[in-house]
Amino acid sequence: MKQLLALLSVTGLLLLAGCSNVYSQEDGYRMAVINQGFPVPKNAYEVKPEECTDEISKAAKYKLQGIGDEEGDPPAHYLRTIEEWGWTERVDDRRGAIHFYEKNGKIMSLNIRENVFDLFEMTSEPAS
Repeated sequence: MKQLLALLSVTGLLLLAGCSNVYSQEDGYRMAVINQGFPVPKNAYEVKPEECTDEISKAAKYKLQGIGDEEGDPPAHYLRTIEEWGWTERVDDRRGAIHFYEKNGKIMSLNIRENVFDLFEMTSEPAS
């Protein structure tokens, strides 16, 4: 009986690990919970976001396997999709893996790390 329970536990863990969400450009994109005009991969799931500060009015945090590599570089297709949705990257404001985008007077910050990303709607210009 103990062996059966151990086998079922291990099998359950393997199934859960195999069902984790992984970035795929074929899955497409949906609207972010904090800004209906900003795309996030459809299969990303939201987790508890960082606290907002004076510079940040809204925050969302997503987990998704394969969204960023060890250096935080996002998939090129995702960056193209953001621009296709009408957002212009503020290249001069970029800080490493943190990208800033602007559209219709709104500024969004995208911070990508390995398997997780934060999305912030800014209340002010990024500090230089």
